[in-house]
Amino acid sequence: MAKVTTKTEAIVLQSIKYGDNSLIVKMLTKEAGVQSFMVKGVFGNKSKMKAALFQNMTLLDIVADFGNNSLGFIREISLSHCYKSITTDIKKSTIIIFISELLSKSISESDSDTDLFNFIYNSMLWLDETTADYANFPIIFATQLSKFLGFFPNIDTYSEGSSFDLLDGNFKTTFNDIYQIDSELSKYFYKICNHPTETLTPNNTIRRKLLEAIVTYYKLHANDLRDIKSYEILRMLLDA
Repeated sequence: MAKVTTKTEAIVLQSIKYGDNSLIVKMLTKEAGVQSFMVKGVFGNKSKMKAALFQNMTLLDIVADFGNNSLGFIREISLSHCYKSITTDIKKSTIIIFISELLSKSISESDSDTDLFNFIYNSMLWLDETTADYANFPIIFATQLSKFLGFFPNIDTYSEGSSFDLLDGNFKTTFNDIYQIDSELSKYFYKICNHPTETLTPNNTIRRKLLEAIVTYYKLHANDLRDIKSYEILRMLLDA
């Protein structure tokens, strides 16, 4: 496939320093799915593409060349949205670290998915603009993301008192598997899956257990996802 020049919205998933003055940046683009770019000279005083533009989950407008299964080249770049609170609120910043790692490790490099892109983009806008309680956001985001990745829990199997099996994605009336979570936690898990916009008020212990359950669920179902290092940081935040 020949390289093509495309104008698209993009979300930064991961940036890795390369050499003294460059970055390899992994992005989710609206027009071409996951793409990786070599961005040179980002730490220089005269660079038009500053390293700050490539922080995790930054929302961008880019004009770029990609194709030929090689690293792309960014011709033009600008902010699509300038965050108001995410970069200054320590709790939101910690959530962003978790979200970016989850996305980077679970989304494969494939064709574009406009619905997936819009879900992530609009979720970031909501988190940035909200002043309400957003402690459940990482759990809600991760459960809804699983819809686009193909392993959303089978909520039709839920009944009062049932327990969720993280391995096969179903709710069961018997408890006989190491990957099942208890009925109380399963009730909250079901509510978050079925009514993500409703306000839930689990205590920090329940919230921490829910986060642990969804991380385990991703490890079991997302290809090649073995660990989410930022989970421990987020868990400590939920304990605070």
